[in-house]
Amino acid sequence: MAKVVNVLIAGSGNVTGMNIIRALVGNPRINVCGCDFEVENPSNQWCETLEVPKCASENYPNRILEIIQDKKITHIIASNDHDVRALSKMMLKHGEIMPILNGFFQNILYCLDKKETIKLFKNAGVNTPCEVLDRNDYPYVLRKETMGNHQKYVYIIKSEDDKRNIPEEHFQNGIMTRYVTGIEYTIDVLCDSNSEVVAVVPRRRINVVGGMVHHAKIENENKLIRFCKTIAKSVGLVGMNCIQCIVDGDNYNFIEINPRPGSGIDLTIASGINMPLIWIQQTLGEKVIVPTPAWGLQMKRYYSGYYYR
Repeated sequence: MAKVVNVLIAGSGNVTGMNIIRALVGNPRINVCGCDFEVENPSNQWCETLEVPKCASENYPNRILEIIQDKKITHIIASNDHDVRALSKMMLKHGEIMPILNGFFQNILYCLDKKETIKLFKNAGVNTPCEVLDRNDYPYVLRKETMGNHQKYVYIIKSEDDKRNIPEEHFQNGIMTRYVTGIEYTIDVLCDSNSEVVAVVPRRRINVVGGMVHHAKIENENKLIRFCKTIAKSVGLVGMNCIQCIVDGDNYNFIEINPRPGSGIDLTIASGINMPLIWIQQTLGEKVIVPTPAWGLQMKRYYSGYYYR
């Protein structure tokens, strides 16, 4: 990689942001900086962190453009749905002056809309839990329909009692889909600019706490990998994405497409597939030989203190 690049990690203070930063710092040809609305965060121990308004603020775009100009940013990786939405809208409006944004394609916002995501899966010819129209048609999952504009929520509703303490606005702004059970997977998918898959790494979610995986295992699930290649090409995915799927025997139910890295990408990186680095190398036109992941590698996550000045 001959060219020096300047990478901005949007949402640097969360687990995903820190995992991406750690995958890139130390490379002599990559300068990394982060941005977050909470400038006091653990990413400071690895790179400079710049303060930005919350993504919903009308001042967010101007501040991002200032950082792009001041730091000569060439690449941006968003670590969460809020930054994905805000930065994607900036790409659609200011594309000619924006750096390369991971995951960006013309219809990226469809991946942040659960109803549109259902259509994307159906168009790709894969199974996805159907939408439930009756609140009394148990069991179902109630989720926020559009991601990245307000706090997300997920409820599993199996009876009348499960609905009692759910705010009405969550029903109004949510989508109900059939509840399915099975083995949960997050699949890290890296695609080139033509939506051809470069690497697919399924991570089995063994233990999840507060939406974040605390115990996971890399599995060579060939059928799941083939499905993800089909989805990537059909949807038009580029860059780093993560796809959610629940597997019950021969039933593969696809739940989400996230046009960004997931919080468990550190396991994929540890398996030998440094997706953030490979993505940058690809954008520079370099030919990259992707190794075989360390199949069977497991991760357990523990809370730890971070120290910085």
